[in-house]
Amino acid sequence: MSRLTFSATLLLAVSSTSFAQQAAFTANDTGPATDAIFETKDAAVVTAGFAPLTKTELRKGEREVRIWYSGFGNPQYLVIIRQNGANVTGRLMLWWDQYYENSPGSADVRVDNFVRSGYDCGPISKRDSHFGEDRWISSTCEAKLKGAPDWKALLAEVESHALPQSSATSADAQSDSENWGITIERKTGANYGVSHYRTALSFGAPEPGRGPKLQDMVNALAASARRDPVVAQH
Repeated sequence: MSRLTFSATLLLAVSSTSFAQQAAFTANDTGPATDAIFETKDAAVVTAGFAPLTKTELRKGEREVRIWYSGFGNPQYLVIIRQNGANVTGRLMLWWDQYYENSPGSADVRVDNFVRSGYDCGPISKRDSHFGEDRWISSTCEAKLKGAPDWKALLAEVESHALPQSSATSADAQSDSENWGITIERKTGANYGVSHYRTALSFGAPEPGRGPKLQDMVNALAASARRDPVVAQH
């Protein structure tokens, strides 16, 4: 069993035994980026209609931060914050992977049902993704957030713990545990950097003041997109 397939076993969230009609997906001809920690992340952003941040062109004065929060459950969260001068905007994407062995049509759709029932989000986009021996359907949707999130506060928290900007560590140097926790990409102009923080759900102890605080802020953001539970009428 490959590392990604093992990860998929841990991540499968079963909310219902019923199966909904699977959304259409497009084929992936080239596969995601080669760095191991971004193989599913890059597939997710392409599925959502974006480019990986390393390949995104920013105008002078523009800045983009992407916060990837991966835990033992689906969906995973991607917060995208864009700054242009004093203007700061953001969005929350939900993403998850559905692995298969032979045919894309055999991919499990139970997480789709869980997301549709548990979150208020837009249409689900799907894409057939490949990396090495792994085959999976990358699925994403944009969360519809309640209220007006304080994107500047979230950006300030990210920057208060930012590590020196540098290129991402090579795949050989990445440990499997870094696929869990919080990964932060930052890009200003042509300068790109990536940092990884453990959280309370990661292997190993979380860094005090880093992962747990960001984890709480991202969870609070995601909670604002959750649907209100249906109360049974008697």
